[in-house]
Amino acid sequence: MSSQILLSGGDKYYSYSGEVFGDVSAPATIPMITIDNTGLRDSYVGVYPFYSTVVSGTAANALGIQIKLDGVVILHSKQYYGGSQAIQQDSELVNLFIPRNSKLEIISMNSSGNNTQIRGCNLIGYYL
Repeated sequence: MSSQILLSGGDKYYSYSGEVFGDVSAPATIPMITIDNTGLRDSYVGVYPFYSTVVSGTAANALGIQIKLDGVVILHSKQYYGGSQAIQQDSELVNLFIPRNSKLEIISMNSSGNNTQIRGCNLIGYYL
């Protein structure tokens, strides 16, 4: 889990989760990025989730992300697989405005069949 890293110019920041994955205990969520305070200025951020090859492509299994702002869910996106054939999940770019002094959390949502699937998230922020 990564926190906010300010670039040398002071007007941009980033956060990289690295590769994360669950274990066989079936957690429903895995924290990827948590920024406790985004800073004294409003931000425009790009969130770039990524996923490895699907472990289980059955209809009951899914993998996606949830984004929370000050504890409120502002995005919940999960891809369900309609058949038994495992398909590669595409990454989706999410752009958001973030008010100053906000807590930003990016969480991986998964079901039991995809606990061990590698996933991660990159965030790039621009102060306004």
